[in-house]
Amino acid sequence: MKPSRPRKSDRRPAATKTSRTPAVRSARGEHRHQRKAEEKFHGLHACEALFKRRPQDIIRVYLTQPRRQRLGPLVDFCVRERKGFQIVADDNLQRLTGSLHHEGVVVLAKAVHRWDLAALLREREAGRLGGPLLYLDGVQNPHNLGSILRTAAHFDVGAILGAQHDLPPLSAAAVRVAEGGAEHVAVCDLAEPAADLRRLKKSGFQIVVTSSRGGEPIQSVKLPPKDRAVLVLGSEGQGVSRPIDALADLRVRIPGTGVVESLNVSVACGIVLAEACRSMVARQK
Repeated sequence: MKPSRPRKSDRRPAATKTSRTPAVRSARGEHRHQRKAEEKFHGLHACEALFKRRPQDIIRVYLTQPRRQRLGPLVDFCVRERKGFQIVADDNLQRLTGSLHHEGVVVLAKAVHRWDLAALLREREAGRLGGPLLYLDGVQNPHNLGSILRTAAHFDVGAILGAQHDLPPLSAAAVRVAEGGAEHVAVCDLAEPAADLRRLKKSGFQIVVTSSRGGEPIQSVKLPPKDRAVLVLGSEGQGVSRPIDALADLRVRIPGTGVVESLNVSVACGIVLAEACRSMVARQK
């Protein structure tokens, strides 16, 4: 099939802008993130994971000819389910996504579903959600969220939690960086973070707060069982906020030279989860 430009009718209509939430400010005073009902997801692993986990959310697919063979099952699905698809030139995908990193495929689909605390607890009680929980306090960079999702999927984190309208949206860029992790790890918005974390504590969870300024070295402490741990990471600028820090059952730090004040939050996340995984496996022996 000859590569072609996407028709205007295939593009997302301007009316979809009304699906965005009004601009508001978070408790910290920053501009709150806006979310969309649909996204142009791109990146090979991200799109393959989307197709595997929630094919019913796919609306339309764009791909380059070289990707046709690897993504044959996706094309067959589109034909069978009467979903639109087009073979297009590489530069068309760049215009569709606004990115050079589309990796030869774009999937227009419903945005990744976000949970609330009630949904998370239901999944836990039903035994469909295991692993530690990860709370991100003041982390607002979508690329950091994408990197954290990728790491969280590797270490079998049950869900990522954050303050509603404060935790970044799962944008197409964040999902691409997650390399498929966004389809495997739930993201949960907490309407009242401190109160909701207290509720988790009452149900048996322990709050482990990380800090660059205090706490015990993480490799020297006994961490809670993986299905009863909430690991808290703060933003690089402000760290963990006082209301969340006050809930800590345990405070830990990542030892280092002290030459730099702190680590990038996604790097810190990898270290904390690797150590938590090691500690939790050791508990089972």
